[in-house]
Amino acid sequence: MDWTLTLIGLIIIGFGGYIWRFKRVNLLNNVPKGARLIDKDKAARLGGSYLVLIGICFVVFGYVLANLPDETIIIIVACFISVNMVVVVSYLVAQSRNMK
Repeated sequence: MDWTLTLIGLIIIGFGGYIWRFKRVNLLNNVPKGARLIDKDKAARLGGSYLVLIGICFVVFGYVLANLPDETIIIIVACFISVNMVVVVSYLVAQSRNMK
């Protein structure tokens, strides 16, 4: 297991959980300071859950790097990049609909 990626993943999961639990949307970069949020709970849930998802991916990559051959890792990373782009766009659209 690659402990560096695992540690980074756990830090990101903790940060996402902190934003989600304590509704600290001011820490999210895509929410402007002057913007009026329609639902602060939804904004915190969206941002926190996205960060938790990315953190879990880092932890999985830490495991994959140590236990799978290079060709398989390349395929997994290529799939992750395309799926992550779709998730990022859907997150940003959902977050923009939550602002006035």
